[in-house]
Amino acid sequence: MDRREFVRVAGAALGGLAGPGVARAADPEAKAPRLKVGEHRRYLVDQNGDPFFVLGDTPWFLQKLPIEDVRLVMDDRKKKGFNTLFLELLDDSRIPSRDANGAVAFDPEKDITKPVEAYWRYADRVLDEAAARGFFVILSDLWYGYGDGLWMHHVTPESAAVYGAFLGERYKRRTNLMWMHVGDRNPDDRLAECARVLARQIKKAAPHHLHTAHLQHEFASARTFHADPWLDVNMAYTYGPAYTHVRPEYQRKDPVRPVVLGETGYEGEPNAIHLLPDAKAGDLWTPYRIRRNAYWAILSGAVGYCGGTKLWLYEKNWKDVLQARSTTEAGLIGKAVAGRAWWKLVPDADHTFATAGYGTWTGADYATAAVAPNAGLGMVYLPTPRAVTADLGRLKGRLRARWFDPTAGTTRDIDGPLANETREFTPPGKNAAGEPDWLLIVESA
Repeated sequence: MDRREFVRVAGAALGGLAGPGVARAADPEAKAPRLKVGEHRRYLVDQNGDPFFVLGDTPWFLQKLPIEDVRLVMDDRKKKGFNTLFLELLDDSRIPSRDANGAVAFDPEKDITKPVEAYWRYADRVLDEAAARGFFVILSDLWYGYGDGLWMHHVTPESAAVYGAFLGERYKRRTNLMWMHVGDRNPDDRLAECARVLARQIKKAAPHHLHTAHLQHEFASARTFHADPWLDVNMAYTYGPAYTHVRPEYQRKDPVRPVVLGETGYEGEPNAIHLLPDAKAGDLWTPYRIRRNAYWAILSGAVGYCGGTKLWLYEKNWKDVLQARSTTEAGLIGKAVAGRAWWKLVPDADHTFATAGYGTWTGADYATAAVAPNAGLGMVYLPTPRAVTADLGRLKGRLRARWFDPTAGTTRDIDGPLANETREFTPPGKNAAGEPDWLLIVESA
């Protein structure tokens, strides 16, 4: 595949940018991506067979906002480069689940077998807005909850069967959905069975929909559901250094599944930040720590990343939170992979590409690397400044290299062309944000 073909594929995979005036298709589904697991089960492809890099944001229970604000959020995220939204059908923080119009999800309010049509019509409308903008949606059906939980207290295998049949029938005509089961919990046997029943019932009506599961942090979907045939995508979730969590999930076999970093720290929140090697309890997640985990994950085998901020709380200043710096920098990840065969990258677990200067495993300085020899592509993410040595003999043909600034999306070329030999690379100093991290990209000229 030549470079022009790479650009076409990446453009399709990442989705086009649209501003506030995005046109509405007559059929809301017409612009939405339809995804399935790719041939080698390492990544997702769209309806054209093009690899799809998941770049997600977490508005979560968006239908608590009036429709004009729903559009505001979606237009902003589209403009920033996101192609995926993580949404919830039910409020994860309270019962009854109530939308912006005051409608409740169920009557009685805790009986998931008794849906209230007005509530679900508005949920449909929110999903229509996402589809019209070309978003893929990863959709929570029933958020169990952390701590003392929430909906976990109001589901049984019997009620899950009724609710799952309702969801499958209602949403079977939609093409841009991945269902996300559980929610912030490692389920016990009863709750795991409820999730299985939900997945099976939805698949009966909508076999084309993908499925994943959101467990407790530091546990990926496959921790509980690896043997389940309905599990299509393995969702990673960590507040520690992402490479220690994602790489073992990438290495799972029988079966192999795509791995997505579905959740990590949210900007301005303290989410279990003490699990990072350079932080302590009470510290806050900063844009640097967030994007570091994103690049650590992607070069450890993840085929996408989902960012987060305090937006999901919808506090009085939520419109200001829309502009949190980490959300702009997340969009630049798409720029880093666009036009490149990112889906062919294999994590450099044995350090045969980045052979020196890669730091300490479990440390804050660890440099993740990945290489795609047949595609003439290698990448190294350096979270801290120092020289790194790369064996360019892993790549064929004439090569060029550049430093990518993950805070500005700009590049700095390194003199070339380069020979297929071992070479040391030193980053150019602080990036545009005055911070230390850079992404080294080596590719066929």
